[in-house]
Amino acid sequence: MRILPERKRHAAAVEALVAASFGPDRLQKTVYKLREKVKPIRELCTVAVDDKGRLVASLRFWPILINGQWPAVLLGPLAVSPELRGQGFGKALMWHALARCRELAIARIILVGDPEYYIPFGFRRDLALHLQLPGWVEERRFLALETIAGSMIGVHGMIGKAEPAPKKKPDPKKPPAKKRDRMRDQARKAQARSRLERRRKAAKPKRG
Repeated sequence: MRILPERKRHAAAVEALVAASFGPDRLQKTVYKLREKVKPIRELCTVAVDDKGRLVASLRFWPILINGQWPAVLLGPLAVSPELRGQGFGKALMWHALARCRELAIARIILVGDPEYYIPFGFRRDLALHLQLPGWVEERRFLALETIAGSMIGVHGMIGKAEPAPKKKPDPKKPPAKKRDRMRDQARKAQARSRLERRRKAAKPKRG
């Protein structure tokens, strides 16, 4: 088995794997409200490939914001080919991803999943007691992990999407950057030609 960063070429296989693992009802779950129209965190998303090159497991992470002020990530879905479950693919992706989160100093990880599976990785129910999701979830499955000790102290409130910063609208009166660069270059060249012409005229011997 190899663990690889998820790339665009994996997208179709990952979506098919998630659909096979969780079915169409997954789209109605509360956590999907936090993923809708949000791009996953590229640096954390991984896939597992078997010895034959088949994609057999995937794990994604999504940016979230707690109470509008504490950044965190939402873990999931963790999907494994149904016929290959129990062979360690999911656990391998989990340990790899958690190590990566620590490398990137991502302090808080939230998930909704089976506590029997996720508690051995360090997830705890008590760390999520003061958090809310935008919809119903089974409370025992609502878990959190702090990769930096104490990072969940005082953290409370509603979990929402970490919306990207709005793009600034271009000023219609201001030309695009590339056009401005070309205009500056043209102005410099024109000035240089003008200086050269003046020197030539000054250097010509006067008749008389």
